[in-house]
Amino acid sequence: MSLTKDTHLPSDEELTVPQEISLSTPWLKAVAPYMAKHCEKEANEFMLRRKESEDPRAVLKEGAALTACGVNFLQSLKRSCLPQTQKLAECVDQGSAKLYMSNKLHVYDSATPAPEVKLRDYKAEAAKVLNELPAEYHLRKDYRKYNDWRYNITES
Repeated sequence: MSLTKDTHLPSDEELTVPQEISLSTPWLKAVAPYMAKHCEKEANEFMLRRKESEDPRAVLKEGAALTACGVNFLQSLKRSCLPQTQKLAECVDQGSAKLYMSNKLHVYDSATPAPEVKLRDYKAEAAKVLNELPAEYHLRKDYRKYNDWRYNITES
């Protein structure tokens, strides 16, 4: 999208929300999965409208609603379980230099055995096809072995 003199830019009042979300990265990583679930409706609405309009100015209301939902979630989180969230954020902060979240692998052990995976032997199949060709059959003139299929500037 290019800007011209006729392009309407939103005013400061349109861009201002009552309260911004200003969390540090460890805190945001600690609460993000829960905030995403809590604000799923607003986030889906915002992303859908943003993708449809392809213009960020058209979704300022939805963005403000999503921010408000996030702020409300964080306020309720602070009231109900601040110590646990603080402990998780400190764990993320001090767990690794890249602030990775440590996730436990979820492995499902099924009572049914896994199906046997059969790998095809493409070389044997190709050799069989080539052997079945008549003796007078000629290969194309541009035929090369598989390993020779390298292109360079002079060949193209």
